[in-house]
Amino acid sequence: MQRTLRTYEERWSREVSLVWDESRPAGEIEDLLAENVELRRRLRRRAVAMRAQGIVMALGPCSSEHAKDFLADLADHCGLTVRDVARALVGTFEGRPLTARMQRELSSAVVRLKDGAPA
Repeated sequence: MQRTLRTYEERWSREVSLVWDESRPAGEIEDLLAENVELRRRLRRRAVAMRAQGIVMALGPCSSEHAKDFLADLADHCGLTVRDVARALVGTFEGRPLTARMQRELSSAVVRLKDGAPA
């Protein structure tokens, strides 16, 4: 006997159906579904980080490695995680303003980047 599980993807607004054979252990299927959810979450986070790196590379201009270092240094100066800094930078292109502290730190970090000093 086969079973069907329907899920709805918010991002793509489409329906996804999974069909599996009842002979497979339910625990294995649940593990695979949980892994799928986790991998999708990581991909979304990675996409934001990569967009933020691209923003820094355009501001620099600099390499991808320098952009990663820049974001890490900015996060340290702001007392935030790299993920939060990346989200904030990407958010500026979606109309969300940076905090005053992040604006100050970003300005200082860009000057250091353009001067060739470590971010």
